[in-house]
Amino acid sequence: MFIHTLFKKSKPEPTETCYAEKLLDLVLQLLEKELPEHLAHHHILFTANFKLESLNDSLNHHRSQVNHQLKLGQFHTQMYHQLQKQVSDLQMLVDSYMELNINMKQMNHRLHFHYDQINYLHYNYILFMEGRFSDSSSHLFWQTLREDVLVIIRKVL
Repeated sequence: MFIHTLFKKSKPEPTETCYAEKLLDLVLQLLEKELPEHLAHHHILFTANFKLESLNDSLNHHRSQVNHQLKLGQFHTQMYHQLQKQVSDLQMLVDSYMELNINMKQMNHRLHFHYDQINYLHYNYILFMEGRFSDSSSHLFWQTLREDVLVIIRKVL
């Protein structure tokens, strides 16, 4: 009996993932949702930069077509503002993805005041991935998760 306890392998204790890892997991999922063509290019940063470039081209086109006297010119103004927000959000997700991958320990320290929010978001993300939410709420879930993650990222970066 003593020999069994001597050679018995201890089970590895489940380690709690740090908050920077949880946020990185959320950011990666949001990037994959925003960039479904990522799987064809095999690198998410390449795909994100390609998408940012195409969005910036569209942004420049709409900016050049702005005319406040015509309804179509006002449409270009609305599209310009919408694309500007989309570019800003995608750029923020890419920047946070790179920052979290470069220096996890420093980011974990900077996220200190957001632990509760990150825990809550990650917990709900896990529940969603387990299928505890309805499929009809999928789009709304990802949209609100994205907004909440971007608020945290903007405060930290």
